[in-house]
Amino acid sequence: MLKKTLKTMSGVIAAGVLSVSAGTALAEVNFEGETVTIIIPFKEGGGTSRTFRFFQPYLSKYLPGNPVIQLQHMPGGGTIKGGNFFHDNQEADGTFALATSSSVNMQQATGNPLAKFDLLSYEPVLSLATTTHWVTHADLADGPNDISGLRELPVALFPFKTAASADMFHLWIYKTLGVDGARPIPGLSSSAGYQSFQRGELQMASHGTGNFLKTISKDIADGKVHQFMTLGVLQPDGSVQRPSYSPDALTFPEMYEKVHGKPLEGAEREAYEVIAANWGPASKGLVLPTGTPTEIVDAWRKAVEEMTKDLEFIEAAPKNIGPFPVVIGEDVRGIIGKAVDLSDASKQQFNDAIAHYNLTYRIE
Repeated sequence: MLKKTLKTMSGVIAAGVLSVSAGTALAEVNFEGETVTIIIPFKEGGGTSRTFRFFQPYLSKYLPGNPVIQLQHMPGGGTIKGGNFFHDNQEADGTFALATSSSVNMQQATGNPLAKFDLLSYEPVLSLATTTHWVTHADLADGPNDISGLRELPVALFPFKTAASADMFHLWIYKTLGVDGARPIPGLSSSAGYQSFQRGELQMASHGTGNFLKTISKDIADGKVHQFMTLGVLQPDGSVQRPSYSPDALTFPEMYEKVHGKPLEGAEREAYEVIAANWGPASKGLVLPTGTPTEIVDAWRKAVEEMTKDLEFIEAAPKNIGPFPVVIGEDVRGIIGKAVDLSDASKQQFNDAIAHYNLTYRIE
């Protein structure tokens, strides 16, 4: 199934380009001889770095004047350092951009007072989705889509970075599904956490689309682990679809209904949609500074549109960014809004989950 899906992903990528604004003054924009800097608020080699390293030559090819594209990695403070640097040094001339991710979103969503940046005030260029997959060991589940064994364990360990990161959502996921023995092991990155899971030190783990296709799918095929759930793919109309490359796995709303015997509704549904936006269509993004002229914003969006039509890009995209479409233009603004503009009810949902695990961090 995975091999077949990978062969057909090019059509999904090409067909999935959304909402490109029609620029009328593109001829006036020319970056010839310029260096365009994209701030990456992470160290080199991470998921955001890899994504924009893949985009780099195509952006140079399709931006007017073929500028040099420079990725400036600026890790620190859980993305605060890079995000604030972008905010404080905004040049609205099209040569300065910020790469975002769920971790960047979280600093604003949780009201971190150290975060100066405001993602809703910038000019959105693109966003890129992923989803999340949860697995457990084969001897702890009665086949795929089963968490009865995990719900019965007195202790079920899982990897966890910090409560101030997007990993905070895992606390809510496990609490909401009634995995009462779930206990976070702080300080573990996604990769280190999965390695610990493979060694049998943890009872459950999760990964995004890229690592699922590269690593976890192999362990599933070997019978070592069972996938018990995906986050699901949140659609613009509010519906949730199973990822095309993993069509047999239950989504979180489906698992919730299986466990509780009722649909996911109300404040819990709202909290889920915050997670689905952050770990879905808002998981990777690119924004330009506040006040960037319309013709420059249009030139960037047009370049991304042309990038997604490039045959080399279409062929290489599935292995580099996964099967989901690149969203372009004003639709991105609403996607970011859902990810960072939390209601009081959603904040309460997440704070209750954090308190449930005896962590002192709180969302303001």
